[in-house]
Amino acid sequence: MAIGRTDSMQELITILESLFEETIIGSDVNIVKHLFYYLKADNREFEFIYEEDTLIAAVEEIESHTVTLMIPDLVEQGSRRARVRFEVMNINYQFEVVILDIQKDKTVIKTPTELQSYQLRTNKRIPVDDLFMNFIILFRSLTGGSREVGKNLYAESRFPHLMKEVRKDRPDSKLINVMLTEAIERISKDYEIHFFQPDEKLNEYEDFVKKTILRTGKSIYIPDCNRITSYINDPGDDVLFNYFNEYKEMTKEFGEEFALEYFESMRKHESRNFYVSYVITPIRLYEDVVGFIKVYSTAMERFTISHNQAVYIFELAEIISYVFTKIAIQHGSYETMQSTTKVVDISLDGLLFEIYDKRLFQYLKRHNIIKMFIPLSKERTMIIRGEIIRFLDKGDHYHLGVNYFSSAPDDMLYLESYLFEKSMKILSE
Repeated sequence: MAIGRTDSMQELITILESLFEETIIGSDVNIVKHLFYYLKADNREFEFIYEEDTLIAAVEEIESHTVTLMIPDLVEQGSRRARVRFEVMNINYQFEVVILDIQKDKTVIKTPTELQSYQLRTNKRIPVDDLFMNFIILFRSLTGGSREVGKNLYAESRFPHLMKEVRKDRPDSKLINVMLTEAIERISKDYEIHFFQPDEKLNEYEDFVKKTILRTGKSIYIPDCNRITSYINDPGDDVLFNYFNEYKEMTKEFGEEFALEYFESMRKHESRNFYVSYVITPIRLYEDVVGFIKVYSTAMERFTISHNQAVYIFELAEIISYVFTKIAIQHGSYETMQSTTKVVDISLDGLLFEIYDKRLFQYLKRHNIIKMFIPLSKERTMIIRGEIIRFLDKGDHYHLGVNYFSSAPDDMLYLESYLFEKSMKILSE
């Protein structure tokens, strides 16, 4: 169904006609096309809803009848239809699109021929230059993004006390450390929690393991240090890996004899240290690997770390990585008043804030449920929860758009009064 042009739409058309050679001749397909031009020119990221997944997309190329999108996480599931959702000039748009081709990170869609759904924002965003906010991330799932109820319930059943602390606004790092060591010791008394240092001295095999974990970010599980096959055979596992890929790469570069000799010498080195089995799983801060948890069994203890126990350590490291990042964000944005959390504009529906940390920007794309603390005055700090739905890369800084979903009723009254004064008593369009 075609729609008429609002004032905001006409303003957009005027801007776009000044930026691009093509002109809008009044048909919907050209208006839609120029909306995609606007997204590309502004380097705007937006929502691409495919099956049940909400992914982040960006415009790569615009042709006569097609648009090529960059969607890194898209996994083809057979369906050839999706929905695109974004906001331009205070208007929320949604289109159903036909997928023509999927190639790695690039997805080609047919340009929609008409405007299908739009909604003018009810409450006007008010620009501000003197408002800052602190925020923390809220638990949605360990991997972020859409809720994974089954996995979350499973994690909470295995680590009930740890998960209870994780969900707190201010997790206690000392208590987390105690819980971590207690959980590890249920598997083995022999373990190491190691954080990488710039100039640390490592032997040949320790350096190899460090480089492997930093490069792959994967967990290494060796079930039997007496068998070379535990090191170099394909484990066929989605969570736990060994040195199979490294063995293949080394074989390709130096030959099979050299690669086999190298991993046999590694196996002998570890056997001389009485290792029977071990699991090494990375610890991350944001998405960066900063260390690892190594849990091992020795000949003196006379037991082998099972596959289920290795998965237990992997899951534990995932929780620890999440809570360490949560504490880091809390320290950087909650405990200090820095310009990294400046509010750009705000309304009764949501706000736009500004950060400079690229790692944080990428992390919030998955862990996008946040709790915000906004000091509207010396007497009043508004506490409100929201979902980040817009991610804008501005080059040297980043803008993130939040929609509120819960707050105390009186907080919204204070916000309404604040906006009423800021907007010179105009709150809606």
